[in-house]
Amino acid sequence: MNAQQKLNQIPIQQEHVPGAQSVRHWRRFSQYFIIFILIVIPVSGLFRIDVSAGAIHMLDYQVWFADMSIIMGFWIMVATLLVFTYSWAGSVFCGWVCPQNTLSEWANMMTSKLLGRRALMMDITGKKMKVAVRKDKWLNKLVLGLSFLLVSMVIAIIPLLYFYSPDVIWSFMILQPVAEAKSLLWIYIVCTLVVLINISAMRHLVCKYMCVYRIWQHSFKTRETLHIAYDESRSDHCVNCTYCEDSCFLDIDPRQTVVFDSCINCGDCVAACDTLHSKSKKMQGPGLLSFAFGPSKPGRNGLTSLLSRTRAATVGAVIGAVWFAVGIANYQPYVLVVDKAELLQGMAVNDYRINVSNKRYRAANMDLKIKGLNASEYSLDSKAVAWQTAGRKDVIMHISPNLKQGMHRFIVHAKTDDGWKDDFTVYYYAEGQ
Repeated sequence: MNAQQKLNQIPIQQEHVPGAQSVRHWRRFSQYFIIFILIVIPVSGLFRIDVSAGAIHMLDYQVWFADMSIIMGFWIMVATLLVFTYSWAGSVFCGWVCPQNTLSEWANMMTSKLLGRRALMMDITGKKMKVAVRKDKWLNKLVLGLSFLLVSMVIAIIPLLYFYSPDVIWSFMILQPVAEAKSLLWIYIVCTLVVLINISAMRHLVCKYMCVYRIWQHSFKTRETLHIAYDESRSDHCVNCTYCEDSCFLDIDPRQTVVFDSCINCGDCVAACDTLHSKSKKMQGPGLLSFAFGPSKPGRNGLTSLLSRTRAATVGAVIGAVWFAVGIANYQPYVLVVDKAELLQGMAVNDYRINVSNKRYRAANMDLKIKGLNASEYSLDSKAVAWQTAGRKDVIMHISPNLKQGMHRFIVHAKTDDGWKDDFTVYYYAEGQ
């Protein structure tokens, strides 16, 4: 055996490129997992908007706009964590999370499979799609249209879950009358049409020309943010090859990315180039494209560079988290308010409205007592209030017109069966007889 034959027997170990061939599988998992989470959040009661109460439904609790610490703390925390992500990973939200991109890619896949790749040529010029000759069949078009309609009908349910309880949505789906949402059918039809038009005609045109959120993300990108790197030292491998460019659904040349471009760090070009190299006998080594950070400034490692770029976002996230935690700790599950009832129909000037609220979606009982007045000097429509779920109720307090002239101070005391209690002090001037 000569020396050349011995060299040929030595196995060649190729360097693993981060996020190469497996990136597509992980990205698909991320995209569909996000849609799953978007369904689980409202169904589980973790977050929903209670339209009738004008409040946010979180688990078994109502969060009012008056609960400023919870609302502001939560949104500051979320917003700054997103800014942290943009500064570190660029527009990865679009490529790995955004449902718009997920639906657009699915629609592209179905169109390519049933009508051919040339049918994907959609642009703002209004040119008609070119269906492959061997796939130009009415059955293919019918299957594609029905799949678009079916997916649109399913996806249109998701936003409704954020405004209506799962029971209401289920009753609507099985065609039972829904008293809580008389206009739900029309809202659902509009949502279905919007999704259908989107996946049929718009798709990535929304990402390219209409998405303001993408521009917002790009405003936090720098040269040190995660991006696609190109190995120019092996550029001879790219002669007459546009495989990576063809794999980009945003029509970008991954070899010439800059700070401000439309790249969403999906990694399809990385996977395409690496796959091509793994199948080629002439091209040894990993692909020419990879995910990379940098170039960092001299004298700083990656962690130092990341912290310097995200310092403000990190501080904001901590402040938001602390504010949110304080709001949770001080959360009041019940509210007691007393005001004059004279503006209500049939009420007199010496009547008061005791408004009590249960902010938990569970049964509760509350007892009311008046301190500071004799029993003969007032009357309550009810001394106990009961709820089956969250809601507000009024109890009218009538003060005797024979009350002695002068300023009177009394306290409305409320106590629930789970130990919560509160007092509301009222000053009432009686004119006497």
